[in-house]
Amino acid sequence: MIRVVGSHSSSRLPFLPLLLAALALLSGAPRASRAEDVPPLRSAAPPFFSADVTLSLDPDGRPAMGVAVTVPYQELQWIRLPEAGDRRAARAELTVVFEPDAKTRAKSKSGELEGDVWEKRLVVPGFAASRSPNATMVEKRTFELPPGRYEARITVRDMNSGISSTARSGVSVPDYSRVPLGFADLELGLLDTAGVFTPVPTRRFGTDVRSIAARAVLFDRRGGGWPRTYPFRYKVLDDLGETVVSGTLDATLSHSAEPVVVRPSSSDFFLGGYVFEVELVEGKSRWRVERSFEVDESGPPRGKEFERMLEPLAYIAQGDEIDELRRLPPDRQEAGWMEFWRRRDPTPETARNEAMLEFFRRLRYSEQHFQGYGPGWRSDMGRIYIKFGAPDQIESRPASTQSPQLEIWYYNQPYRRFVFGDREGFGRYVLLGPGTE
Repeated sequence: MIRVVGSHSSSRLPFLPLLLAALALLSGAPRASRAEDVPPLRSAAPPFFSADVTLSLDPDGRPAMGVAVTVPYQELQWIRLPEAGDRRAARAELTVVFEPDAKTRAKSKSGELEGDVWEKRLVVPGFAASRSPNATMVEKRTFELPPGRYEARITVRDMNSGISSTARSGVSVPDYSRVPLGFADLELGLLDTAGVFTPVPTRRFGTDVRSIAARAVLFDRRGGGWPRTYPFRYKVLDDLGETVVSGTLDATLSHSAEPVVVRPSSSDFFLGGYVFEVELVEGKSRWRVERSFEVDESGPPRGKEFERMLEPLAYIAQGDEIDELRRLPPDRQEAGWMEFWRRRDPTPETARNEAMLEFFRRLRYSEQHFQGYGPGWRSDMGRIYIKFGAPDQIESRPASTQSPQLEIWYYNQPYRRFVFGDREGFGRYVLLGPGTE
């Protein structure tokens, strides 16, 4: 069987983060109550979109499910408006459905689906605005749901092209009716210098990650007066589950259901996947919530991150470049990193270094798609993919009595051929023969 693989467009594959992790560390103290972290939902077909589903609470602790749908402008078909110069218009229909499972349906009075359907119309001044890589449509809705388990289905239909796509995930709405103190999901976003919090539903950050913050709504049904002060602990974990920053915050609230915003003391995060975790411990009540996020553009790596990046960087380095980088003192590593990529920048007149972005896209793809005895980028397939990109053609051959299952990668310009074999039958393909690296 022969599979033809086209080039992987960076607009179709999220590039850069090394891993997307959602790791929770449990201490030896009594087990904390937790809000469920639902990773962002992403469609697998055009129009590509993401949806962040978060649990919110009213002042009495009644849960509701918030949905924020983000659609890049580039995923929509824009039509030129007649007699309006170069103005362009797009239309999208959004559908959100929460379907209860059998147990939840049996407990519900109506057993009906919850959700909504609505239309969004957009108008931009010209073609360039419709193709802006940073422009997005963001739509938010909140749905009151009885406690239970649901399947969330979000559909976006481009009304100009007629194309639609769907993303879905299981979600849980907990019963907080007898809980005196707690808070719901974290909402990740940016905190500006004026203290204004702006949500980022995609949970993807670039260099703006320096302003990252988390917002949660706390409810407190206990008797007594207001205001009240609550001790919060926070930490951010990297893709290996290691704490990269932690701290405490004493937040004074004037009433129940007042949002709490937590900003880490340091947020100079390098490319990769992270988890933002916030914990509240007061008396016998202990709550912990977490939200995963990604950094897909950042400054140079530092410290341990710098050392970690040298290994995959060696796949594309020349001569003794890696040895030179390894010998650099800490105060020179940033300059060495920037110089390494400056030599490879195909468009030095622009702010973005496409060579560096493509390297991290390949690194992420290798981590997600290839198996090995360690990170996917350390596998033979990962190494070849990072060095040469997506093959122009892949040939798969079933196992026989003489050979294991094979996968053969072909590159056309220049011609290269790599044969990988799954010797153990567990999907860990190794390179058979030297190939032409």
